[in-house]
Amino acid sequence: MGDEYKINRADYLLLSTLYASGCMDYYHSMTIAEIVADNTDENGNHPLGARMTIYRKLQKLVAHGYISKGIRDDHADTYYVNEKTIRLIEDGGKKA
Repeated sequence: MGDEYKINRADYLLLSTLYASGCMDYYHSMTIAEIVADNTDENGNHPLGARMTIYRKLQKLVAHGYISKGIRDDHADTYYVNEKTIRLIEDGGKKA
């Protein structure tokens, strides 16, 4: 793809959630509900936005090669980070 996708704060939070949870292969992956639960505070607030917003962000990250879809969990898609994202996070958020 011509222009490189620019990761924003919400994208990085999604990526770091997957990374911190050990979601690094097809069988070790998370659903949107699990991602939201991991980012919800004691008051029930989370910074990621509505479920559909999170879904759209995840689809964009899949399209740009930062994450991949994992095994289905009942009727829900799951997601995990790939090598590109692992390098990005382990490099402290600098460009992959």
